[in-house]
Amino acid sequence: MNEASQQTGSEVWPDLVSTALVGTDRRTPPAAGRFAASGDSPAAALLSSAALMSAWRRAGSAGSAYSAVLVGEQDGSDGSTGSDPAAAQAARSAALDTRPLLPTATSARLTALVASRSESLPEYLEAAAKTGCRAPAELLPPLFDYARGSKAVRADLMTLAGPRGTWLAKQNQQWSTFTRYASAPDADAWSSDKPHERIGYLTWFRGKDPAAARVLVEEAWEQPGHAAETRASYVEALAVGLGPEDEPFLESALDDKSRQVRAEAVRLLATLPGSRFADRMAARLHSWVEVATEGDAVLVTVKDQKLQLTEDEVRDGLGEGWVQTEDERRLAKMQPAYWFEDLIAATPLAAWERFGLSPAQLLRSTAANRWEAAAGHRGWRSATLRQRDAAWAEAFCAVNAASDMLELLPDEAAERWCLGVVADHRSQYSIHSAPIILARLGRPWPDPVCEALLAAIPKYLPNATRNDVARFFGMDNLAGRWMPPSFAPAVAAKADEIRAEQPLWAEDLDDLAAMLRDRALMLAELDVV
Repeated sequence: MNEASQQTGSEVWPDLVSTALVGTDRRTPPAAGRFAASGDSPAAALLSSAALMSAWRRAGSAGSAYSAVLVGEQDGSDGSTGSDPAAAQAARSAALDTRPLLPTATSARLTALVASRSESLPEYLEAAAKTGCRAPAELLPPLFDYARGSKAVRADLMTLAGPRGTWLAKQNQQWSTFTRYASAPDADAWSSDKPHERIGYLTWFRGKDPAAARVLVEEAWEQPGHAAETRASYVEALAVGLGPEDEPFLESALDDKSRQVRAEAVRLLATLPGSRFADRMAARLHSWVEVATEGDAVLVTVKDQKLQLTEDEVRDGLGEGWVQTEDERRLAKMQPAYWFEDLIAATPLAAWERFGLSPAQLLRSTAANRWEAAAGHRGWRSATLRQRDAAWAEAFCAVNAASDMLELLPDEAAERWCLGVVADHRSQYSIHSAPIILARLGRPWPDPVCEALLAAIPKYLPNATRNDVARFFGMDNLAGRWMPPSFAPAVAAKADEIRAEQPLWAEDLDDLAAMLRDRALMLAELDVV
């Protein structure tokens, strides 16, 4: 051990994690004892110790459903399971991956990040996935357990895991949905009796050959026994590569007996600007809704309070409340224009251009009553999210910078919004919106945003509480994870600049600089792979 051989297990594990994070070149790893192989390098010894202590920490836990033999190395050893060597051989061949393993040092780092559930793990997985290597098989189970709580890492994880990961995900019900993130699902996945495997394959195949994938859906549609949820998932999968050629099938799905299936068909048809469905909805909007202006005031009203919808109108989703919860739908049915929200949500946003008003002007409009005003705004919001309209999203952000709308902004617009919030450093709105907008920028943050954050610190701190600083500058680890590591010297310099007058906040910046330096070392390991 580093200090003494009498360390307890609870003391050794933090020592292992710390050694892995700073690197075996800078710190001697704890000894693996009799589990170390002769001639082990420091990195290999660290891995041996980590494996031993991981087993010690899990002692007394219920066993998992997978076998270490079945996810073992692919070095040509017989790997027999004793009573059933044929099963072990079949498992190895089903998960063959010819890519090289990640280097030992990189694997050691990954082991430590997984064990500590580090916030740097998503970034490391993203960088490691670009190396063209595969992760050690013994790390796949803990990585998969981690990914259960983080959808964002699943695509990179499945890239690292490769075909062996696709095979392994099928062996555990809790991991089975990961197969849809695989770069190349099994060819027989479409014949599986598990819906999530078929849907994962269909989603992948749509990205390769949209027409052929649609044919698979049309053939499956004619076969009995598919649950409504599965049929709805088939329709949802057509969103990948959606085009005019999909319209006939989606039109036929409007006649499905399941409301869930019809809702998915409506959602996709509403995103096809030239579809017959879009034309029908735009014609209804122009016929039933009136927009009046008086100065800066805008009034959106329903011309004809239809008390009864026709069969064709119901078929197109009007009155179905497909964008509402059950409680909202019951309340809506009590209103004369209960179909209003459905109409707006399913109509192409371009249809509103006929009224000669911008999205920002329409969002400031009023209505005949409070219910219609709320229904109209909910409808516009649903339409914006489904049609992924950047202009409407920016108009919504001016009202409230919600994360779902920020996701729709182009990178340039998102950066502009963020710079505006940083410049408005005295506003309470900017304080509470900054983390949301900074999170939208993704990783790493653009250099101009980082420079603006550092430049704003002297102006901002005198009027801010410590909690405000944490929210505004992302000191709650957001900046540490998403600011480029190259900004470590600038952050350290800013800490020295304010240390005399603001010592506590200077400590926050010291912590941030340390996090950036650690990330720089971490990512440098992958540069040599």
